[in-house]
Parts: sequence; structure tokens; C-alpha cells
Amino acid sequence: MDVPLPTLEVLERTRRGEAVDPRDISALVNAWMSGAASDAQMASWCATVGLCGVPYAASLAVVRALLGSGDRLELASLGNVVDIRSAGGVGDSALVVTASCIAAASGAIVASTGSRAIAHVGGVLQAVAAIPGMRPEMTVAHWVQQARDMGMVIAEPGERLVPAERRLAALRDATATAEGDVVVAVAAAARGISGGAGALAVEIPGGSGGLLPDLDHARAACDLVEALGAEWHRRVVAQPALRGEPLAGVAGHALEMQAALEVLSGGGDAALAEEAVSLAAAALGAAEMDGDVHAARAVLADGRAAAAAERWIAAQGGDPAVVGRPELVPRGQERVQVQAAEAGVVRAVDAAAVGAAARWLGAGRLDPGQVIDTTVGVRVVARTGTRVAPGDVLAELDAMDQWMAERARGMLAGAFALGD
Repeated sequence: MDVPLPTLEVLERTRRGEAVDPRDISALVNAWMSGAASDAQMASWCATVGLCGVPYAASLAVVRALLGSGDRLELASLGNVVDIRSAGGVGDSALVVTASCIAAASGAIVASTGSRAIAHVGGVLQAVAAIPGMRPEMTVAHWVQQARDMGMVIAEPGERLVPAERRLAALRDATATAEGDVVVAVAAAARGISGGAGALAVEIPGGSGGLLPDLDHARAACDLVEALGAEWHRRVVAQPALRGEPLAGVAGHALEMQAALEVLSGGGDAALAEEAVSLAAAALGAAEMDGDVHAARAVLADGRAAAAAERWIAAQGGDPAVVGRPELVPRGQERVQVQAAEAGVVRAVDAAAVGAAARWLGAGRLDPGQVIDTTVGVRVVARTGTRVAPGDVLAELDAMDQWMAERARGMLAGAFALGD
């Protein structure tokens, strides 16, 4: 039997761009999971792959190893099961929640393992936890039962599904190695495949508000996710998106959940509503169900999506009254404004800076042991195209104390590009 390459040699060959046998890539992941390879070595591999990429066979080997670290569900017996997710974008939790409610109201069973905050982008599981009483974690049995009986679940189903992917996500977050086509696509594929849905709709943002630098990289990651999903007979529709500024103008779990609830209640951000309609329609198409953007838009407009949201929230222990009253989602106690220093028109809002400010406030982690605060965040008031005068409000911060709010306000000083 062939002996796997030593971990250090795998790292060196990957860095030099040389071919590495997929079995050696699998051995690297397994060695890291067992403790034979260190976190530093795995982070080094992520950083190298983020910069240089690897062949498809190596990406496939990583997904196989991640899935092999735990259990994998198959939910075909339940019916048309879909998983709707984002690979990570500022404001994208609002998109995932809204699109999931639209798809559930359209007759699909939505069963999603969600995602957690990483780098400067949020996670839908923390957005779920922002609703009072909501359970973002449950056992696998309860997770499957809720999907079957209620038609929608977004939660972490215990510790048994892809524990290696959860550990890898924490490592990427702690070592600033979250970016890169391959690592983004591999993580999205492993999470989606493990949950057992036959159809997946994935949005992969590029630009400062995502984990990939531009739309070309997002397209490459979409192609990779679709190919990886097909290996496990999943019908995957991956959509690239340009995320130059925060979706719905918000960053932070409570604010993103409020943005979703506002759209589901018949108002809210028009761009968020349209993206959610498009992603929900893609999920229905992947599940080979009837429904296009026009049908999805009707489900949102006539209140069926709101009703699905109420059923889902109640089933998961939350207060369904938040659907009609998004202000019931708790927000940070301190409110601080960022004001314009000069007159002009807002030409751009840097989503990365907004996401970084929200992370500083506590919406993400600056050290591995930090507890995430679901109540803090940033709301952009002056969106692109808005004319402002000196002293006008550009953004509002929700914080837990004044000192952190002032630091975040300084971080946002360069987030708004003003011009004539």
C-alpha cells in the first residue's frame, strides 16, 4: 500500500504548483483531524490554495475527507427537499432567510444546515439566533422531523454532520484564510451535501462584500460547487453575485434578520426582495418543481411567504410576532451616528469596511474565544446615489458600549466615497 506523503511535502508541492495525488490531500485533512498535522499546517494549505488554487481532483478529495469526518443525510424520501445558502456575503443572511421562506411557501421542503459568521461576513445561524427564543441548534432527529412536519428548518443539526467542515471554518476565521475560490466552494459543497437535500441553490458573492475578490472568481467557485454537488447526485444551481456594498444596507445579525422580516411583511429593501425571489426560483428549478421568478414574486406579495416564516419561527421556538413587527428583534443599546464631513453624492459604500466595523462591534470574532453578539451591527443610511450635506447621517451603529461604537465609527470614515 502506498504511504501518503508527509504533510510538509504536500504543503511544499502545493505552494510550488506541482501535482499532488488526491489521496495525499485526503491524508492531509485526515491527519489534521486526528492531530497528526497541526492547525498551522492546515492554515498554510488554505492560504496557499486561496492564492494559487488546486486541480478539481484535489478539491473533490477535500470534500470527500470533510464528509467522511461524520454522518451524511439523504432526505429524498421526504419529497422535494432544497437547501438555500450563501457562500458568505455582507447582508446575505437576510437573503437566505427570505428566499427560504419563499421556497417553503411554494411547496418545497427547505432543510438547511445554515452557516456561521466568518471573516467580515455574517452567518445565517447567528441571524436565526437573533430572534428571541429561536433555536439555531438541535439534534439530527429533531432537525429531520421539523423539515418533514413543518416544511422548513434552518439550524445546526448537532455535532454529527461534517464536524471537520465546522472546524475548518473556525480555523479559516481565526487565521484570516477564509478567501479563495476553492476553499469557499469546498465549504459550501460539504455543508450542502451533508444535509441531504436533493437540490441546492447557492449564491456566491464576489467583491468587497464577499469572500472572493470579483465576479470572475465567484463564477469559478459556482462552477466548482455545481461539479462537486453532481458527484453526490445533488442538483446544484450556483449563482454569482457582485457584492460591492452591503445587501439591504445592513451588516449584523439582528439587522439582517430585521431586513428579511421587513421584506416578508410586504415592505423592506427592493433589491433584497428581487435577489431573494431569484434565489428561491433557482431552488425550485433545481428541485424540478413548477415555479419561476413571477410565481415566487407572487408568493412573496400575497403573504404566503410571511405565513411560512411564522410557522418556521414558531416551530423553532421563536416568537412569530416578529414577522409583522421586526422591531421586536433585539438590537444593541447604544446608537451612534456616522455623519458626513462634506457635501456630495455617495458614489460607493465599501461593504468590506462595513462588515469589518460590524465585526469589531461584536458581530464576528477578533479572537477564537470571542462570543458573537447578535444585537450589534451597522445600518447604512446614505446608500449609493444619495446626496448628502455636511452633518447628514451616513450610517447608524448598534453597539453594546460607547467605546466600541466610537472605534467602529472611525473604521467607517473611509467606507463612503463621495463625489460630485
